[in-house]
Amino acid sequence: MSIISATNATKVYQSGDKELRALDGVDVSVDPGEFAAVVGPSGSGKSTLLNLLGLLDEPSDGSVTVDGVALSSLSKRERTDLRRETVGFIFQSFYLVPTLTARENVAIPGLVRSDRERLIERADDLLTRVGLGDRLDHYPNELSGGQKQRVAVARSMINDPDILLADEPTGNLDQNTGAQVLDVFDEFTDEGVAILTVTHDEQVTDFADRTIRLVDGMIQDA
Repeated sequence: MSIISATNATKVYQSGDKELRALDGVDVSVDPGEFAAVVGPSGSGKSTLLNLLGLLDEPSDGSVTVDGVALSSLSKRERTDLRRETVGFIFQSFYLVPTLTARENVAIPGLVRSDRERLIERADDLLTRVGLGDRLDHYPNELSGGQKQRVAVARSMINDPDILLADEPTGNLDQNTGAQVLDVFDEFTDEGVAILTVTHDEQVTDFADRTIRLVDGMIQDA
């Protein structure tokens, strides 16, 4: 069964008397352990799709299902809880807190939990897995771009999510560093984590199990 899916998902925005149809009847699903890449020109609806699948927004029509649960059946609080427990996010711009160490940045999404000691242990373990075991106490200004992105990848896994949603995860990286990040993704998919990434990077689409092309809010056949 797919870990996450959108069925006939439509998203319409109103601007005065004008209507913008950002998504128009999109069907997308990602299975456990699958790496899927979404490509398309600017304004094609990629970010809107990512927001819907990440439970940050609701479709105007159609449905979104995460881990067998329909978004429409959840309260706002239940949606927040499901997002925190099920979905990890990775962004192109890293969004690390400059006054926190790598370890502390990774731990941030888990701070709502009470088991702080285990949280720090998991942060250290994840940083070690992404090759930063010797950078635990380094601040973002002491890290390279590739190292910052790997901190962001580790942070996305702190709550042991079932799916990672990544927005241009290699966009600010050189090819070799991007390949290192993709190798980390490969480890996670081997463990059953689903990954959906929006990208313009051919290196990512070559690596992905499947590429989804989105144009004018609709999925195009390959």
